[in-house]
Amino acid sequence: MSTEIELKYLLLNDEANEQGNNLTNVISKLLSDNNINYTCQKKTLTNCYMDTNDLAFRKMDIGLRVRGIQHNGTQCRYEQTIKTSGQVIGGLHKRPEYNVDIENKQVDLSLFPDEVWPQNINVKELQNNVISVFNTHFTRTTWLINVQGAVIELAYDQGEISCDGFEESERINELELELQQGETYVLMDTAKLLMSQVLMRSGLLSKAARGYRLAAKLSESGVQSNNDKLALKKGLLINENNHFESLEIIPMKEINTISAAFYHGIEFSLEKLQQQINLYVERPSLKVLSKLNELFVLLRQGFWLFEQHLSPEAVKVRDELSYFIRATHWVDNAKHLKELTTKSGVYRKKIDHSEALIKKLKLERKRYPNIQQMLTLLMSERSNRLQLSLLNLILEKKIIITSEKEGHDSTLALRDFAQGGLSKALNELKAEVALLANGDTLTSQDYLAIYPLLIRSLLTGSWFISLYNNEGSSSLLSEKQKIYRLAWLDVKQGISELQTLYLLQQQLDILPVKQEKLASWLTAKVDNLLEAIEQSKENALSITPYWQG
Repeated sequence: MSTEIELKYLLLNDEANEQGNNLTNVISKLLSDNNINYTCQKKTLTNCYMDTNDLAFRKMDIGLRVRGIQHNGTQCRYEQTIKTSGQVIGGLHKRPEYNVDIENKQVDLSLFPDEVWPQNINVKELQNNVISVFNTHFTRTTWLINVQGAVIELAYDQGEISCDGFEESERINELELELQQGETYVLMDTAKLLMSQVLMRSGLLSKAARGYRLAAKLSESGVQSNNDKLALKKGLLINENNHFESLEIIPMKEINTISAAFYHGIEFSLEKLQQQINLYVERPSLKVLSKLNELFVLLRQGFWLFEQHLSPEAVKVRDELSYFIRATHWVDNAKHLKELTTKSGVYRKKIDHSEALIKKLKLERKRYPNIQQMLTLLMSERSNRLQLSLLNLILEKKIIITSEKEGHDSTLALRDFAQGGLSKALNELKAEVALLANGDTLTSQDYLAIYPLLIRSLLTGSWFISLYNNEGSSSLLSEKQKIYRLAWLDVKQGISELQTLYLLQQQLDILPVKQEKLASWLTAKVDNLLEAIEQSKENALSITPYWQG
């Protein structure tokens, strides 16, 4: 048995197709220019992934594969592999694997050691029920690298994932860096070198996971295969993150120290961030970009909350997060403009008769970065280096904790720390509201001014709210927590709508011809919205915070 430790990166399909073989030259030159010793070879790999009709292997968190390896078109050998459950942290994959050479492509489970199988598993029965689920066929160019006392296999894979009997397939265009010997930091340094020349993004899903996902999609499409039908059940696959919640909540189950809370929060948020980057590449939208901006802010909020415990290196990472927050801050305005200019928008009918206004709004939308510019940013060297820095903090525990005790005292210290952060954020918000109100109701400008403090308070809750669940609670939040959080999210939603109307007001004011009727409607709409937000705010302020109950 060996433990596979690798970083996986995906390329843009069009970039990979354009570069193709040129990328191999780019990588070889990059290694040579940096005086890195390597040997390079190319081979064709044909892989058949297997399971049973009821996904017995998947349920055991086991991946079964038979691989055929060809050099220069000549079949060299077959190999059967089992990969057991491992972990993925920020794009770094770690999983045990067992490889056995075989004479042909017929799998023989009896050749694997007994330690592979969970207790009470009938291996002979499994053998009788094994079927082909999907295939991955690709050309692999490998560079065996010797650098800084480490041995790293860098692989560039081009090919496809397919299922027998189905025409639809999924492209493979990816880079993998596997650490075969040496320290993890050398693996990361090598990845940084690649990032300087290649646009790429972290790959969270293995080829096997992508294959299961494709097989499930095809099976559920209703198109029947010529081979055995596969009863792929929902809930057994790695799901894409398609759900957009109203601000993420970091689950802190069994977290009982300040340092563990920081590491876990960063790991959770980084995984969400990488999921959203991949989702944007596959289906670009302002909605995904807005979620990305939120996750950058959520990560930075953690660095602010734990600031007194952080090393100088961690503070540098926080500053990099600020750069990406600034680079995506325009997204909210773009969403508001889209709401105003698309025919399905809530306010479009009200402004439809004003061609000058719609033209002005559409012109404003064009000022923002386009999809290609955002893809370049998200897959850039700077973006990937930031993600590696976050991963490095998680792996090497580069954080300074002062006077933190173990056991029961550490749990109390975490609760006290969280309560201090939650109370501080809420008190700052209340103080600003009281200052701006001065005995009166808040204006549009007032609500727009307190919005950053509201977001800060909500994101502090995102970090700490799950620490206050009742013991034995099966849900992420208790009813009391939901009531409190939803009350403030209601205020957030109201101010977000107010931002749309404020943007409309700005454009209306600079039109050469005044739109009196539209201006009158807008004033009435803002007044009604302000009244609703005021009621939501008073309701939220009347609820006792869950950490004080």
